[in-house]
Amino acid sequence: MRLQHNIALVAIGSTLLFACSQPCPPAPEHFTHSLLSIPPEADANIAVVEGFLNACVKADTVAMRAAMDPGYYGILETTPIDSSSVEQVISDWRRIDSTRTDQKLTTNAAEGNRYASGKWQGDWVNYWGEYKATDKATGKSFVVPFFFDAQV
Repeated sequence: MRLQHNIALVAIGSTLLFACSQPCPPAPEHFTHSLLSIPPEADANIAVVEGFLNACVKADTVAMRAAMDPGYYGILETTPIDSSSVEQVISDWRRIDSTRTDQKLTTNAAEGNRYASGKWQGDWVNYWGEYKATDKATGKSFVVPFFFDAQV
């Protein structure tokens, strides 16, 4: 019985040692596909979106305007009535800033994509994060997970 136990331990240990010592093949630098790819500018695009989101949290209207195209329209495909223009976005974040303190963003994940054709053609950033703040009226802190999708 003890011999079987020792043989099992040696077999498992050898398997783990062999499996962990083999190098993984190198990953391609940038994924490419005829419809969707990761552009070389993905990191820069993510930085632009992160800068915009931080400008919103700080209610930095100059930085917000600089990050948005003059024709910007925050489209909510399923509920167009909730969509916003540049001025509406700025107005909303100024109002939010007046009612909250300790606003912070945490990045959970971000990716840059390039759509080759179709309705959504161009460079896009998908951004997952958490928005943290304290309500001035109640003093209560809260955390809201969010997803932000932006064409760059």
